[in-house]
Amino acid sequence: MTPYYERDGITIYCGDCRDILPTLEPVDLVLTDPPYGAETHEGARTKGPSGELTERLIDFAPMTAEDLRLIFSVMSLSGWLVSFIEWRHVAPLESCPPEGLRFVRFGIWVKPNGSPQLSGDRPSMGWEALAFLHSEGGRMEWNGGGRSSVFIEPKINGSHPAEKPLKLVRKLMTLFSKRDDLILDPFMGSGTTLRAAKDLGRRAIGIEIEERYCEIAVKRLSQEVLAL
Repeated sequence: MTPYYERDGITIYCGDCRDILPTLEPVDLVLTDPPYGAETHEGARTKGPSGELTERLIDFAPMTAEDLRLIFSVMSLSGWLVSFIEWRHVAPLESCPPEGLRFVRFGIWVKPNGSPQLSGDRPSMGWEALAFLHSEGGRMEWNGGGRSSVFIEPKINGSHPAEKPLKLVRKLMTLFSKRDDLILDPFMGSGTTLRAAKDLGRRAIGIEIEERYCEIAVKRLSQEVLAL
C-alpha cells in the first residue's frame, strides 16, 4: 500500500489497520490508543445550557475486547505493546491474550483535571486504564526501574476527541523504547505518537482510517522538533 506520508523515518498509512498491519515489517514497540467500547462512547456527551446531556463527543465506531485481541494478534512485534484501553477490556485481554503476546500488567492514567460526572448521580472516573503486554519469548526490559504503573498527567482538549497528552505519550515512549527504535501506532488519530517519536529520535509508523486526522498529523509533523 502506498504511504499517505513518508519522511525522516516517519510513515503514515491512511486506511483500515486490519488491512495494513499484515504487510508491515516487525516493530520494536506498539504504543496506541484504540477505540473504547460502545458504553463508554455512548456516555461521552456534552451538557446543554439547560443541563441536559446533548451530542456525543465521539463519532467513530467502538471496539470490543475481541476486536482488539484479533488486531493485536496480527502485528509483528519484538517488544512491548502499551495501549490506552477501555477498563472493561482489561480482564478479557488478560484471560485470553492476543496471539504471540503475554499480558504483563495494567496501569492507570490519572487525570487531575478530569471531567465531572455530568449527570451528578455518581462519582466521575478521573482515570483511564493502560495495558502492558509483551511479545512471547522475548526478555522484558524497560527504562523505568522499579517505578509504578500509575501516570499522572492533565487531559487536554486536542484536535481529536480522544487525543492524549503529548507529554504523557513521550513519557511512555521513553520508558518502553530506545532511540532509533521503530514504533507503531495502528490507531494513530491526530498523530500524537508520531509527534512524540519525532521529538525523541524514534522511527514510527502510524495508521489512521480517517483522512482528516491524517492531514492533522502531517501538519503536526511539519513542525520542528519540540523541546523536551
